[in-house]
Amino acid sequence: MSARWIRWVAFSALATGVALFPFGCAQPPASQDATPAVTAEQDQAAPSLDKAREAAEIAVAIEKEPGRLTEILEAHGTTPEAFQELLYQIAQDPELTEAYEAARTGSSS
Repeated sequence: MSARWIRWVAFSALATGVALFPFGCAQPPASQDATPAVTAEQDQAAPSLDKAREAAEIAVAIEKEPGRLTEILEAHGTTPEAFQELLYQIAQDPELTEAYEAARTGSSS
């Protein structure tokens, strides 16, 4: 193989790659039904009103005794990361947020 042939092959491959690059990076066209279907697993992962109230109880306990954070979370069968994720999910749902705030302040909803 000559150096000229190797350069020609390399240049051709590079030109093909440059030409196809935008097509590989393009987003697929959005369909009319862009919202994903909620699976049973995702539905079970969504927090309930009871979970929001339990999260409020955990938060109150942590506020009273911040030094026992790990112990309190373990007693409720959760980790700091899972508790934080639960709080994010509650904050995204107005109904769960209302239940959480009511449980934290001790008022009934």
